[in-house]
Amino acid sequence: MVLDESCLRRPVGSPATMDGQLARLVEFAALPNTVLQIAPFDRGDRRPLSLPLYVLTMQNRSPVSYAESAQRGQLERESAAVVPLLTAYHQLQAEALSQAASAAVIEQLRKGTP
Repeated sequence: MVLDESCLRRPVGSPATMDGQLARLVEFAALPNTVLQIAPFDRGDRRPLSLPLYVLTMQNRSPVSYAESAQRGQLERESAAVVPLLTAYHQLQAEALSQAASAAVIEQLRKGTP
């Protein structure tokens, strides 16, 4: 999972709620079968994606994507449309912080350090 840094810095609910959310992300990152990365602000407009995107692999190994906007969600099953999104996601992963660096950023935010 790659999260935009804004997901971490925009307060949602009370400070206790925010801390609980951040703590859960650190727990998630510590699981052996997960990858959590932060796409930091300093990457600027080099982000290939600007909206939430889910890319799934079906049992038959075909890729499927689901993207959301403010108006609608779009499920795409055609490989010709999914593969460019998957490529963009891989670019995002390559530009994002490592899992260790991402967890460190989250821990700093929990401590109130910018």
